[in-house]
Amino acid sequence: MKMELLKAIDEEFEMCPEAFGGPLNIEEVDKAADELKVKLPEDFKEFLLRYGSGAVGEAIVLGLKEAEFVATPSFVEKSLHFRQELPSGYENFTAIGIDGAGNPVGFNAPNFEIITYDFNFGGKEIIAASFEEYLEKAIREELNIHF
Repeated sequence: MKMELLKAIDEEFEMCPEAFGGPLNIEEVDKAADELKVKLPEDFKEFLLRYGSGAVGEAIVLGLKEAEFVATPSFVEKSLHFRQELPSGYENFTAIGIDGAGNPVGFNAPNFEIITYDFNFGGKEIIAASFEEYLEKAIREELNIHF
């Protein structure tokens, strides 16, 4: 990830470390990817290794460890749940977040663009070309989704 993005996330972490779940090790990340049977994008893996989960700008990013101040359930658990709820074609969906209406935010491997799937309207919307862009938009509060 870009150094300026990491610096911005580090600043948020320093202000409120309780809003992050804490770093993971590569074995934990690889085990999660194996359980989901997907290749995780490198930028998402880097986030998991550095921060684990947490609040970045206007987004809540799911990981494997629960943050003290922010609800950050397991992205593996939520991904498996949403795979049961989403229509055909989303068998490789990986949840990185949940919006305020309960809609999943994530990527549908092998594509790494970040989408949200709106259950009320039955459709997906691409909100970022990558996880890194998603974080940049979250920091600038440009996601236009409600958590």
